[in-house]
Amino acid sequence: MKPLIIAAGLVLILLTGFSLNAQRIYTWTDENGVVNLSDQPPLETDKVDDIEVIKYEEKTPQEVEAIQQKTEKLRRKLDREKQIEKARQAEIQAEEAEKRAREAVQQAEEEYEYKNEYIRRLTSTRNKRKKFRKRVDRIKAETEASLVEAQATLERAKKAAQEARTDTEAAQNNSRK
Repeated sequence: MKPLIIAAGLVLILLTGFSLNAQRIYTWTDENGVVNLSDQPPLETDKVDDIEVIKYEEKTPQEVEAIQQKTEKLRRKLDREKQIEKARQAEIQAEEAEKRAREAVQQAEEEYEYKNEYIRRLTSTRNKRKKFRKRVDRIKAETEASLVEAQATLERAKKAAQEARTDTEAAQNNSRK
């Protein structure tokens, strides 16, 4: 039985092998940018018929200098535009920093109020004041330090934003000259 199955499998493989013909598939992109697939090779359209010969002519010193001046002028203009863009980006970053600093100050003030209320509850009686004195002093110091730090950060951010605005205005004024 086993040899019969093997023989039938070999016959099927041979029959399918004869019916398969290996064909070539050609792919190419035409002048319109369309990708084509075909079993026929592409037509020979890549022939060059008209060739125009362009001869290089030496530039005069005046033309060379004019080109160099134009190039320098364009380079300066590009440098000014880069400077303006850099100043604008600095201004945007400074404004974002100022916004984050304001949020930090707001959060520090809320924390300050919350901790003051907590301290008030801890020190509501004389016995509690003695018991929690160290904790109260530590909380007060931490809260005041975080509030002062947040306010200092806000001031630095405001100063940086103002400097960035000044730099942007200066860069824009320089570009107009």
